Amino acid sequence: MPPTLSFDWSTIVRNYTEVIGTQGMLAFVGNSIIVVGIATLVGLIVGTPAAYAFSRLRFRGRDTWASTILSFRFMPGVAVAIPIFLMVTFLHQEDSYVGLVLPYVAFTLPLVVWIMIGFFDEVPMEIDDAARVDGCGRAQLLLRVMLPIVRPGLIVAAIFGAIFVWNEFLVALFVINSRDLQTVTLGAATLVSADRPIDWNIAAAVGIVTIIPIFIFSLFIQRYIVRGITSGAIR
Repeated sequence: MPPTLSFDWSTIVRNYTEVIGTQGMLAFVGNSIIVVGIATLVGLIVGTPAAYAFSRLRFRGRDTWASTILSFRFMPGVAVAIPIFLMVTFLHQEDSYVGLVLPYVAFTLPLVVWIMIGFFDEVPMEIDDAARVDGCGRAQLLLRVMLPIVRPGLIVAAIFGAIFVWNEFLVALFVINSRDLQTVTLGAATLVSADRPIDWNIAAAVGIVTIIPIFIFSLFIQRYIVRGITSGAIR
């Protein structure tokens, strides 16, 4: 006989009260929002001018450097976790937001650069020429002309960068020791540990609380995700 699915609302309320109220899951969500927001913003600020340079400027080794940056994106986290921990310790930023944001910016940058190169390449060079004829320098051209045009690309890059940082676990495990600074993935792992019998009700509640913020975020900007994929920006 197949198992039956039933909902006991008193059990559901008790589980979510345990996860959100007693175990402090909302604090983990807040930490993740802070880290994701800062890392994504810094990644866009640094990566967008770099992508513009790769798209518009001609210099020796441009394609090689662009491919090398993309290859960093595919490097497994476990291969760089210990070097990252040593770097963060050297900077005396272990167990802090800064110590977590720095490696996340490094992880986000290749993705931002590669996505934005695709969007900048779609903009005709004649727009650059017209802006320069009107007296724009490179910086003004990027800020006043190009960024409004490639705004969907910025949103797409922010989305994919944010989703990656939100789901990252290994670096957070190495860098963060304090429970007050744990991100949502690290906090969820401590609530559902293999060292003791798993409470499946708690595990289900943790899973739902973990995905709700990024799910809501994705609902508001899903049309930009579709445009980013269909425009060929993700190579």
